[in-house]
Amino acid sequence: MKKITALVLASLCLFTLSGCSSDNEAADTADNSVQYDWGITLKAENVTSSGLTLVCSQSGGENVAQLETGSFFVVQKKNKSKWKDVDYIVNEDEFGWTMEALEIPKENTSKWDVNWEWLYGKLRSGDYRIGKKFTNFRGTGDFDNMIIYTDFSIE
Repeated sequence: MKKITALVLASLCLFTLSGCSSDNEAADTADNSVQYDWGITLKAENVTSSGLTLVCSQSGGENVAQLETGSFFVVQKKNKSKWKDVDYIVNEDEFGWTMEALEIPKENTSKWDVNWEWLYGKLRSGDYRIGKKFTNFRGTGDFDNMIIYTDFSIE
């Protein structure tokens, strides 16, 4: 009986822990745009060593409710066919991402100017990508998050 009780308790702990996850936004570096189809396409324009204009188009998609984004972005550099987060030039304790919910209009295009010089400094020449976190908000406690990337180069 003790073995069965211990097994049941261990199973409950395992199921409880499997539902926990870290909210470290930059840790999700995989290209997960394949995970969901929200009809979002990103494109980089006006690229300089200190920033770019990010063009976000939304068209179609599956199970799209209210799409939102905030200030968070991540820049990664390609190194031997692998993506690696660019190192911050500031201490992570000295800044934070704002939690505004910028709505992504359906069947429309939005543009944002992104300046990363304060966070990464001026980037050297190379192949990069920028990732932006999006939320498909269906209701309180009912949403999904995804980081979508677009590639760009600095000459």
